[in-house]
Amino acid sequence: MPLIDDTGTPRDAVLPVPVDATATFRTVRDAAVVALAFDGPVDGKAFSTAALLRAEGYTGILIGVGPVGLDRLAQGFRVGFDLLEVSDPELQQLQHFHLEPFPFYYQPSGLRKPDLKASA
Repeated sequence: MPLIDDTGTPRDAVLPVPVDATATFRTVRDAAVVALAFDGPVDGKAFSTAALLRAEGYTGILIGVGPVGLDRLAQGFRVGFDLLEVSDPELQQLQHFHLEPFPFYYQPSGLRKPDLKASA
């Protein structure tokens, strides 16, 4: 299954064995690449773990693998994933609005500041 970046471009990456979504900064801080697994289409633990790892200072590459879903891609990139896995059919259906569904967010993120000019 392809991995895409936040522009929807498929990227090649060496995929490490996914770690459990309860990974901590202490367990992955020296890893250059960390893959977090989504257990199912409604599983959100990997989103929380990615946000926590970034907040704690992890600067390596974060990859989300498993059934993320097109409707959750924007959230994945917003919390700190560099690459997310999509299925081949999802890649064919991928549209710009899956990556940027809103011009601004009403809930701030610790990673990306909302563009308040866009809402004016």
